[in-house]
Amino acid sequence: MMQIDMKSAVLMSKSDIYDRDYNCVMRRPRNEFISGPHFHDFYEFVIYLGNAGIFRIEDGEYLVRRGDIVLIDIFKAHTLLYNKTESYERFSVSIDLGLLISFSTPECNLLDIFHKCSDRHPIYHLEEEQLQKYLNLLNDYVKTLKDYGKEIREKALVHQLLAYIYSDCYTGEHADATDSRHTEIIARLISYINAHLSEDFSLAQLSAEVNYSEYYVCRLFSRLTGKPLTKYIQEKRIREACCLLKGDHSITQAAEQVGFNNYSYFYKTFKKVMGMGPAEYQNQFQTSRPTVN
Repeated sequence: MMQIDMKSAVLMSKSDIYDRDYNCVMRRPRNEFISGPHFHDFYEFVIYLGNAGIFRIEDGEYLVRRGDIVLIDIFKAHTLLYNKTESYERFSVSIDLGLLISFSTPECNLLDIFHKCSDRHPIYHLEEEQLQKYLNLLNDYVKTLKDYGKEIREKALVHQLLAYIYSDCYTGEHADATDSRHTEIIARLISYINAHLSEDFSLAQLSAEVNYSEYYVCRLFSRLTGKPLTKYIQEKRIREACCLLKGDHSITQAAEQVGFNNYSYFYKTFKKVMGMGPAEYQNQFQTSRPTVN
């Protein structure tokens, strides 16, 4: 068994994947998401409709097959080594912490699915009879992809799938009040960071948003996510800068829009996170663009 080293896993930022508070996608070998070990600041669950290969999460390794549901907790390093010879489908849902909280009720905290279930056993297997109700939902969803009101139906689909997973996979052990409060603090921190990436905010400002000391906030974030808060903010800014550099932004514009006022510091941080300078990174995409005569 090969253990994933968290230090080698990279942050997959929300801006790399989607721009709403959730995202749904049906993956097949021809449009599979190719990535090495990575983690992200949102939750994910995947329903496998065929034998896909080997899924690695933290120090666990699992052979995923039809009927498996994979629960991926926030900041958990993972990767899929998919089988290119197999014909399969997997329905992947990414969901922000804030939306997950809004879907929850006092009696049914959906965070328990990830915080309690995924820690002990991140993969649950559904027998064919159980899987059928998920397939019915997904089939109805595919039929209405081009209809008006797609986003409303899509969000309802996510909600219903979570309800099914809660019913089928959850063992009944609740996170205590302290765990829930800590999770909400992390949610507020991530929300503030996402909304103020263009600003050069301090840890004091960030801590004031949740009414706790810098020391407490930094310790809590590191304990719950396994990553230092300052490192997360740096990586989040750089990943956002990468998205801008793939477009028509200059390096200076990208740096300013993600909160860097000092180019030298931006260059140093960018190279530390990405392994190359911003100009070299941007050139990869400029040289691949077709020229217009």
